[in-house]
Amino acid sequence: MRNRVWSIAAGIAGLVLLSAPVFAHHGAASLYDLSKESTIKATITEFNWINPHVEVGIASVEDKNARWLLELGSPPNISARGWTAKSLKPGDVVTVTFNPGLRGMRIGRLLKIVLPNGKELSA
Repeated sequence: MRNRVWSIAAGIAGLVLLSAPVFAHHGAASLYDLSKESTIKATITEFNWINPHVEVGIASVEDKNARWLLELGSPPNISARGWTAKSLKPGDVVTVTFNPGLRGMRIGRLLKIVLPNGKELSA
């Protein structure tokens, strides 16, 4: 009986240790060039109000083939800054400032967006 308790305890401890990396959070520095900022006029192609990060798809107004998928914080975090699930809709033309992806990846970390009415939303 005593060996069985120790075996179960050891098994649980092993699972906890092996699952620790699952709880780690990724940082922005590994995906985005935080030393650069790009500001472009763009059309919203998609707006995904999802966890763990809200996503905004954009296409450059000047070059329709230039598209990015931008990441924001989680819905509760950006709600505190005035964002809602209806802040953006496909077809909106906005001015977007973001940190571009590393190595030419068409992704970015959204910093701020200026809506057609002049309202500014920061990420």
